[in-house]
Amino acid sequence: MTNPLKDSKKNPLKRIYEDFWVPVFGRLLRLFSAVIEGEAPKEKQTYNLRDK
Repeated sequence: MTNPLKDSKKNPLKRIYEDFWVPVFGRLLRLFSAVIEGEAPKEKQTYNLRDK
């Protein structure tokens, strides 16, 4: 039996978290960290949390 909470179709909060919260607030946090540290991150950020 599979966990229904892992399916984004059955769990709308997971979809909102993955599609809105992580990309939007992750980019904001990246901007703030660049200001605090004084330099931009050298590596490209990834915002994909979905299982492959």
